[in-house]
Amino acid sequence: MKQTLAKNVFLNINPIKKFRTIKIQVDFLRPLKKDETTGRRLLANVLSNSTQNYPSFQAINDREMDLYGSEINVYTRNLLNFNDLAFSVEFADPSFLIGSQTQIKDNLDLLGEIIFKPNLKGSNFDETAFSTEKRNLMSNLMSIQDNQDLVSALGLIKLIYKNDPDRQVPIFGDIDQLEHITGEQLLDIYQDVIANDAVIINVVGNVDQDKFLEDIKQSIFGQALKGDRNDLQITFSNFDDLVKQPASETEHKHLNQSRIGLAYETSLSKGVNRLAPQIMNLILGGDDQSQLFLQVREKNSLAYSVSSSYQPLSHLVTIQAGLDANSIDKALHLINEQIAYIKEGKVTDEQIRHAQKVMLTQRKISSDTIQHYIMRGIWETVYPKTLLNDEQFEQELNDLDRAHIAGVAENMHAIAQYQLIGD
Repeated sequence: MKQTLAKNVFLNINPIKKFRTIKIQVDFLRPLKKDETTGRRLLANVLSNSTQNYPSFQAINDREMDLYGSEINVYTRNLLNFNDLAFSVEFADPSFLIGSQTQIKDNLDLLGEIIFKPNLKGSNFDETAFSTEKRNLMSNLMSIQDNQDLVSALGLIKLIYKNDPDRQVPIFGDIDQLEHITGEQLLDIYQDVIANDAVIINVVGNVDQDKFLEDIKQSIFGQALKGDRNDLQITFSNFDDLVKQPASETEHKHLNQSRIGLAYETSLSKGVNRLAPQIMNLILGGDDQSQLFLQVREKNSLAYSVSSSYQPLSHLVTIQAGLDANSIDKALHLINEQIAYIKEGKVTDEQIRHAQKVMLTQRKISSDTIQHYIMRGIWETVYPKTLLNDEQFEQELNDLDRAHIAGVAENMHAIAQYQLIGD
């Protein structure tokens, strides 16, 4: 069932019976803005740990236990060019329980409490709740400097999006921004979210669709989400300037191990096999049988770790490696050789078959999770053209050949390089 409850308020119900749990997820989306990213992450933390009727984390946890171990989760993430503030509750299917006739409604009400009944004192967030979560987030952000792999990844992201400042602030926030957020400002952010963000509600599990629709209309959701909301306009970053003049940065720290991060834009023409970039990435560095792993790490011992990843929506390939500072030039040369190996069509039939098998297995594993269906509901609402059904997926996989894979590598353009040198 798909319903539009108000302008840009969408409800998707998938009454699948393959799981022993039911999940309700509510996503509040708006375009990414660098000045809002940290506030939305702090808001997620504050809302998830206390409410009007459950003014402490312990009180919320006790209520979850009353509902047979329900699990509340609140977080922010990047989704396309949007900041997604997501709330979810996953709970036991009442058909497996005794004496739990209101289990679905009770969990819907608990999720509504988390979203729409914040822990306020007068016209501000409860000071203890606010200051505790601000302090915890500050501690988490400060600890990032101890995670050099993350430091390297963030350094590369800043170079990739040097012309897109809204993407430069990490989704988990920025210390300088966090320091200046007050309780009053956070309440303004909250009220703006509730009033204006586009909303997607996904329900997956063994539910009576008509009854759930009636329940949600009669609940606090029905009252709070009546108004029209802002449209979602999808945009994609343009890397043409970086293709012409790649960005680079080198930082030095007192570390035992250095890191390098490389980014490539892939220009895909129409008619190219949609799975070719993922297969190319698996062969390059996305698997323990990949060229980077076998040649750079295992055979030549030039890196402690090395891998690649592919981002389908931005068409970016990134490579991350941890290595000794005196091995960087040799490692970069060998990385380029592995790209050339694929570009020149030297990939073996066995490598292609292995990558196809890995992709098919990954899809089967992911489709056996309730979150797979939640995400599919989101993509069907926001950007349906990105989806392949199982038949289409297997057809694309079977149609793929060496020329498709080589074509992806042929159109890889270096756009950024970040080096974190251990001195």
